[in-house]
Amino acid sequence: MTTYESKTADEVGEYFDDRSWLFGLNGFNLHIGYFDDAHPGTDPKERHTEVMIEAAGLGEGSRLLDVGCGFGRPAIAAAKATGAHVVGINVSAEQVRQGQALAAEAGVADVVAFEQADGMALPYPDASFDAVWASEAIMYMSDRPKALREIERVLVPGGRFVLSDYAERGELSAEERVALKEGFTVEALPTIEGYRTLLTDAGLEVTRFEDATAHLHRSAARIPEVLDEKYAYIAERGGKEFADEFKAMLSKVGMLEGRVLGYVIAVGRKTGERRG
Repeated sequence: MTTYESKTADEVGEYFDDRSWLFGLNGFNLHIGYFDDAHPGTDPKERHTEVMIEAAGLGEGSRLLDVGCGFGRPAIAAAKATGAHVVGINVSAEQVRQGQALAAEAGVADVVAFEQADGMALPYPDASFDAVWASEAIMYMSDRPKALREIERVLVPGGRFVLSDYAERGELSAEERVALKEGFTVEALPTIEGYRTLLTDAGLEVTRFEDATAHLHRSAARIPEVLDEKYAYIAERGGKEFADEFKAMLSKVGMLEGRVLGYVIAVGRKTGERRG
């Protein structure tokens, strides 16, 4: 069996701390877009968040844990849309700091909190949350089964876990694996069906499973336009050599997304009756 190296939680945190200014170029909303023809006037990234909110089944006073919360835009949106109380966790101290600032700016700091924590060792008691979601976060975990067992543990019986994440949908060459590590810090991802197995092995009942690769392809098609738009700023901030290297790396990522990577949106339910 082939094994692949993964960064530790601290190393992933340092990676995102160093590059927070780059990810901020994307409006502090890090995940791919969801291109819903039934909502043509909604920004695809915002629609992705709406899809997550709808799938989580949140209501007034619900408790949501956002694992790998990025800068916190989706967590803030969930609180504003549903009245839920949200905790977002991240291994990046800088993104936690910026998330706290964004929550204060949005006027929801009383119901949205951001904390630095490891998704593979959640610092919360059993049955603490009505829902958990992780958008493009499980992919970075060095022990994905452990992370999902932790998520199952902190869910109340009947609670929902919403996953959206990258997957492998074809055999990657050695060159493609190098590009994957350069772009995402990991050398391997679960397959699309591999995520179903991870969810069921963690004790979650899969109630929704969507191959969302078409949305990944449409997001990838936007990369050249975004790069051209932001190139001058990146070169000014990081230098021309860095900007050229970053552009080359993202071009490789776009190639991967178009050829061998896929995307999954899934919901897993913790068995048992919901309390309250």
